[in-house]
Amino acid sequence: MIFMGPSIAPRNATTVAEPLYFPTMETITAATKRVEKAGKELRIPDRGPRILIYDIETAPALVYVWSQWQTNVIDTHTDWYILCFAYKWYGDKTTSFVSVQQDPRKRRKPDDDRYVVERLAYLFDQADVVVAHNGDQFDAKKANARILFHGLNPPSPYRQIDTKKEVKRYMNHYSNALNELGRFHRLGEKVGHGGFSLWKGCMAGDKDSWKTMEKYNRQDVNILEVVWLKLRPWIGSPGKYQPMNYGFWSDGTTTVCPKCGSDDLIKRGFHRTLVNTYQTLQCKECGGYARRRLPQPKYGGSVGAV
Repeated sequence: MIFMGPSIAPRNATTVAEPLYFPTMETITAATKRVEKAGKELRIPDRGPRILIYDIETAPALVYVWSQWQTNVIDTHTDWYILCFAYKWYGDKTTSFVSVQQDPRKRRKPDDDRYVVERLAYLFDQADVVVAHNGDQFDAKKANARILFHGLNPPSPYRQIDTKKEVKRYMNHYSNALNELGRFHRLGEKVGHGGFSLWKGCMAGDKDSWKTMEKYNRQDVNILEVVWLKLRPWIGSPGKYQPMNYGFWSDGTTTVCPKCGSDDLIKRGFHRTLVNTYQTLQCKECGGYARRRLPQPKYGGSVGAV
């Protein structure tokens, strides 16, 4: 039996083997040009840090199985792909949406997500920092898989902030799902939908389903942004992992908050490790803490284990 959809022949039913595909320099160059062309349609902030807040939605794979319970996949008929994604640059008011339905190619296959992936790859390439919920395990890796599939070059390096990971690092909520965090902290909730039928409708090209998906995807990014901003003072507390530092984008003449970039800081005691003493600073803008290394006393010995 097939997991979903009508009875159709498996993709490997033919006895003729498909030729192996290896990208050449010509195909890589052509793919790079397409990504650059796609990027001209997208707005990119003039100055950094460029913080990209995004969320992707994927279509499932269509597979053959013998049973619904504790079974293995016999064969895959259609691989998964990216249906759409929504995004906004931090500081912008507009949340944008990109989907396979917007692809102008008339003979596009239903599962061909090249239009979406090229634009997502360009945004990654332009970003200094990307923010996603469960992005480290899902969104970024799924996007990278499709970027690789289409023979595109890797995006230039960027820092990642995974709000789900940061919530689990510092808090213990009833649930770490984005919708639950939005509800619990009264920041907003996801757009209601009909469950998996929405995804099936979009895969079939249903216009009403796509309208709902766009609202759903945009709202996810809007909630993600406010959840991240509420978490931001906690992320990268002194002694903890700091995914970004606004100091790299300052003029170097003023000490700024590494979390939000404000220079309105006050001294709040000291933070000591086994080998150094730091001045603790608190940002009056976002409330987060940072630290600044203090000059160490000069003496002949060295600090080490006893």
